[in-house]
Amino acid sequence: MNEERDVSRAGEKTLGIIGIVFNVLGIALLIFAILGLGNIENDPEFRQMLEEQIVADPTIGDVGDTQALIDGLLTSFDVVAWVIVALLVLSTIFALFAVARLGHNRKPKAAGVMFIVAGVLAGLMSLTSILFYIAAIMCLVRKPRNNNGDYNNDKQRYDNDRLRDQDSVRHEENRLREVEHKRDEGRLREEEHRRAEEQRLQEEHRKLEEERHKMEQQRIREQEQHTDNDTYVEREDLKRRADERLRKDSDNRPL
Repeated sequence: MNEERDVSRAGEKTLGIIGIVFNVLGIALLIFAILGLGNIENDPEFRQMLEEQIVADPTIGDVGDTQALIDGLLTSFDVVAWVIVALLVLSTIFALFAVARLGHNRKPKAAGVMFIVAGVLAGLMSLTSILFYIAAIMCLVRKPRNNNGDYNNDKQRYDNDRLRDQDSVRHEENRLREVEHKRDEGRLREEEHRRAEEQRLQEEHRKLEEERHKMEQQRIREQEQHTDNDTYVEREDLKRRADERLRKDSDNRPL
């Protein structure tokens, strides 16, 4: 089942109301001008001034009855002014009906047609007619949206958002894996460096132990050599003393 969602028509209403206000102002000014002209058209000074301007105008040929010409001009102005007032009144009525239609947001196309008629009656290219034309275009172009279509659009947007979220999650997981991989590589490099440092220290320690062992062996050999020298000296000394004792005993033995 297709259900239509109302579209806000505030813009169309605003343009229509502004156009109606312009129409009312135009009607008031025209009525004021007609009444003002009616008060002065019988003024002798005003008619004398018009007669002098008509006679002094070189574009106007020989006019037999100037007063009749002035009366015709004034009458024509009154007729044209009242026709314009009537058109503006009709334009205002159509605009009011259009705004009323938009008040309940019913049949905006009919309101658009009414705005077009109101614009034509207000003057084909006047400021008021342009406002009515814009409101009519908005009424005809802006259509109510379908709830099923909105549901499909919302579902599509939801699916797109979900896909973007999944892509974002995958991207974040990949980034975290890369960070973890780099961290593992750093730990491995540190471990290899530590092991190499330990091997270097062990090698240095082994060399030091070898040097110490060599020095210890050298010291032992030197001590043994020194001990052998002392023993040899002692033996020589004992031998010498034994020889001296033997000689002494030989000398003391009677012949």
